[in-house]
Amino acid sequence: MKIFIPLIAALLACCAGPFESHHPAVSVQGAHFVDAQGRHIILHGTSVVNKNTNRNYLGPETEEDFAAMRDWGFNVVRLGVIWDGLEPQPGMYDEDYLKGIDQRIEWARQNHLYVFLDMHQDLYSVQFSDGAPEWATLTDGQPHISDSPVWSDAYFSSPAVQRAWDHFWDNSPAPDSVGLQDHYAAAWAHLAQRYAADTTVIAYDMMNEPFMGSEAVQIFPAMLSAGAQVLAQQNPNAPSVEELAAKWMTVQGRAEILGLLGDINIYKQVIDATQPIYNQFEKDKLMPMYQRVARAIRKIDKNKILLLETTMGSNMGVYTAIEPVVDENGGRDPQQAYAPHGYDLVTDTPFVNSPNSDRIKLIFSRHGETAQRLDMPMLVGEWGAYGRHKKTLDAAAQVSRLFEKFLASDAYWDYTSDLAELDHFRALSRPYPQRIAGELLRSDFDPHTKIFTCQWDESSAAEAPSIFYLPARLNADKSKIDLDPPGDFSLKPIGQSVLLVVRPALQRGIRTLTVPSE
Repeated sequence: MKIFIPLIAALLACCAGPFESHHPAVSVQGAHFVDAQGRHIILHGTSVVNKNTNRNYLGPETEEDFAAMRDWGFNVVRLGVIWDGLEPQPGMYDEDYLKGIDQRIEWARQNHLYVFLDMHQDLYSVQFSDGAPEWATLTDGQPHISDSPVWSDAYFSSPAVQRAWDHFWDNSPAPDSVGLQDHYAAAWAHLAQRYAADTTVIAYDMMNEPFMGSEAVQIFPAMLSAGAQVLAQQNPNAPSVEELAAKWMTVQGRAEILGLLGDINIYKQVIDATQPIYNQFEKDKLMPMYQRVARAIRKIDKNKILLLETTMGSNMGVYTAIEPVVDENGGRDPQQAYAPHGYDLVTDTPFVNSPNSDRIKLIFSRHGETAQRLDMPMLVGEWGAYGRHKKTLDAAAQVSRLFEKFLASDAYWDYTSDLAELDHFRALSRPYPQRIAGELLRSDFDPHTKIFTCQWDESSAAEAPSIFYLPARLNADKSKIDLDPPGDFSLKPIGQSVLLVVRPALQRGIRTLTVPSE
């Protein structure tokens, strides 16, 4: 059943008065996520996104899948919403689709999982992949060119994709004469109206991997020029710009270039050449769009966290220029978080199990710096994408340890029913602090020694206990768990794994936990 809601009615709904909640389930305090009891919370989970229009963008997952996520130690789901599924015609919101979203949120609630909604897109539109409906895809008759072995290259090769994005950023009128961004913001307002009072839904990821449009024609030339220049400094016979461009379009040639970009100094010079282009777009077009969507949401829901993604360039380490969104009075919105993605260049290639360690460190270190600049908690909304490739554990473990270093929350890309059977699963279902009575200072799981350690400051802690997830493979023995200073703790079964529950100490201060593996 599709319910027609005229856009003017949707816009009026935005003005109907905000939902107020004095105790949101998860909120932002400074650079941390905290729960309703004031505990520092680390969000860890996976994406559940279906891109298949033939299934009305609703996957085959069941309540049992969400129960499995809980047992693996996940506490959050990044739940994809596809604009085409939500608003198949201008101002018409698909109630059947929303009921499918409702069902997944209910499964999450039953299994003590939080949800954040992700307005997902790839190549902008259902015409090219997924995202915007056909009525919101204005290409001016430009051709769609996608002739690379990596799907995402079409962002840079397809004039149709780029033109569609241009019209979105320009807020060009849809067939009903209402601007595309106005429709997009109203669609978000419709979601906010539906879920404002739902404590399982904690955040709104306003757009997946926003792309700049036709300005992207500057990106590859900038990278190729920088690459050719730095290579020529090392070897007069190095490939020219034209030769590098030709190599990039073949599997073997791309592998050769990836080898050259294994030199982190070369890599930095290549990607940094694009920073002015990406940053100008973020300042001129991306942030105004975020402000438009934020205003629409905040007229209804004052409390849920707004998640800010970067352009795709930051996925590979380009510094972002995004800034906090502000309220109607120009003050900083207190409930927002930094939600970047992180992927090495080998993603979506046969070499995905062999990322470059230095590039990975650069990507997430720069994300960590940006989170500090913004003074926001960091939730890495996508990473991994290892699929069913073999020998992916080391790659996943390296990223997981960087999350520990930056005390970052994360959502792996993406959930599959056989996830527990894949090589990288042990890096996903790992020991970590879920809720800390106070401030988390350090968390570390050494995959070699299999020792988990954690340190936190209870000096201003809530009265609720700290909770740690310990996977079954640790075979945690209560008699060997070391808590300093000593105190009361217990092990609570969760599937085959356990939750370690630590009561606050009588004397507040720094506490250290060490859990050896049997």
